[in-house]
Amino acid sequence: METPLRILIVEDDLFMATDMEESLSKSGYIICGKATSYEDAIRSMEQSQPDIVLMDIMLNGPIDGITTVKELMRIKWVPVIYITGNSEAETFKRAKGTFPAAFLHKPVRVRELAAQIDLAMHNFYAGNIAGSPELPDHTFLPTGSGYIRVIKTEILFVKADRGNSELFLTPAGFHRIYPTRTYHAINISLNLGRLLPYLSAGFYQLSRSLVINLAYIDRIESNQLYIGSHEIAIPDGARKPLINYLQVVRTR
Repeated sequence: METPLRILIVEDDLFMATDMEESLSKSGYIICGKATSYEDAIRSMEQSQPDIVLMDIMLNGPIDGITTVKELMRIKWVPVIYITGNSEAETFKRAKGTFPAAFLHKPVRVRELAAQIDLAMHNFYAGNIAGSPELPDHTFLPTGSGYIRVIKTEILFVKADRGNSELFLTPAGFHRIYPTRTYHAINISLNLGRLLPYLSAGFYQLSRSLVINLAYIDRIESNQLYIGSHEIAIPDGARKPLINYLQVVRTR
């Protein structure tokens, strides 16, 4: 039996928030938190650890939903669906910069909302994060002391580390950047959500906090996979989608 999705609703219209809560609860989701302001949203995100966030752009207080999302993603990177009555082009442009899963206008039909939630989670776990084929084969990433040039084919996997990311390169890639240092993970001053759009095809999101380069998977077992010398635990429920995504010769 699948675990119901946990949803955080950030909406300053209490009537609408309650209506969404009742309707989504009937559809089998868990509403793990409700918030009406930036402060409430931050507190609820830390306490409830949702799987997805429904975010109104206009909130109580001076800080809007777009800025709130940027801060929420420092706590935990999850899909975000904006729900708003604002149709201004500049607002949409700002919201798009946070890479939302969907952008819905009020009034929202619950059936449409449920479909968008399911689609957002499917894409989140199906590894649909590939960048454009026109993206360059390298990118400059910020570290605590400056920037490093990372060749994407040298990336083994990336792990979220609170507001930053841990970058694991091939030994050759690491020593190209740091010729005299002992091999280790490189801390990048960028959260995983901000980093994802710069990755190219071939990267797969295994969990909310881990992206792997499919080209370097050497072995998959029941609950772990191996990339070079790294043993990586496969989260509950993530093995079957991964197998379905790969070109696997099945025994039956």
